[in-house]
Amino acid sequence: MELAIEEIAAAGASHIEPAFIRGYVDFDEGMFTDTKGSKLRQTAGSAGLGINAVSAHLDLSGPDAVDALLRRVAFAAGLGASFLITNAGPMTNRASIRRTIDAVLPVLEQAGIVLALENPGHGKDDLLGNARSGASFIREIGSRHVCLNHDAGNVFTYSDEATQPAEDIATALQAVGHAHLKDIVSAAAGWAFCAIGDGSVDYEPYWAMLTPTLPVSIELPLRLERPQRRDPQRRNEPVDMAIIRRALQRSLHFVNALEIAGNSAS
Repeated sequence: MELAIEEIAAAGASHIEPAFIRGYVDFDEGMFTDTKGSKLRQTAGSAGLGINAVSAHLDLSGPDAVDALLRRVAFAAGLGASFLITNAGPMTNRASIRRTIDAVLPVLEQAGIVLALENPGHGKDDLLGNARSGASFIREIGSRHVCLNHDAGNVFTYSDEATQPAEDIATALQAVGHAHLKDIVSAAAGWAFCAIGDGSVDYEPYWAMLTPTLPVSIELPLRLERPQRRDPQRRNEPVDMAIIRRALQRSLHFVNALEIAGNSAS
C-alpha cells in the first residue's frame, strides 16, 4: 500500500481510493480497525493524497452482512472518506439486501458516509445488473446516503460487450453518486484490463453524460485476467512496476483530456 500511494502521488493524482476486494488483494476483516485506518490516512496525507472513497466489497445479503458493513462504515469514516463502495448481491436476495441497508442507514447518516452500490463486472442475475434496475432500488430506499457507483468497465463485460456505459447510465443519472473508470481490451483470447482509453470501452460519450461535479476513480486491475471472458483470475506474479506506472500515467492523461474537452465544450 505504501508503494501504491507513492506511485499514485508521483503520477500527479490528487486522491487515492483504497480497495479491499477479494480476488484483487489479500486481506481479512482485521484490516478494518481504527489503528490501521489512521495509519493509512496518515500515509496518504503525507504523500499529499486525499481519500474521498474506499471500496470494500461484500454480499449485502450474507448472514454477517450487517456487522461487516458496520465495520466498513467506521473504517471509511476514519479515513475521512465520503463514499463507501460495495456490491449488493443477487436479485433473488433483494429483501435481505434491503434489510441490511436499512439496519445500517442510521449509522451512515450519523457518520456522513454515502453507501455507493456498484454494478458487477461478471456473473448473472445480480440486483444491480444494469443501471435501470439499480436506480429503481435506490429510489425505493429514498435516502441521500445511498446511491449507485456506476462502473463503466463492468457494464461492458457484464453485458458481454452488448452495452456501452453511456447507454446504460442514460436512464439512471440521478441515482449515480460516484463512478469507476476501467477499460478492457477485447481479443479472441478473452479480455485484458488496460489503461483507460486504450481498450474497447467508449468513454467520450460516457464522459459527456456525467455531471461535472461527479467524483470518479480510475481503476486499473492489471494483475487480473479474463481468458475466454471467464470470471476474473489473479495472476501468480505481480505486474512489473514500469507497466503499472505507464498505465497509470496514460489513464490520468486520458481522463484529464476528457475533462478539458468537456470544459471547453461547455
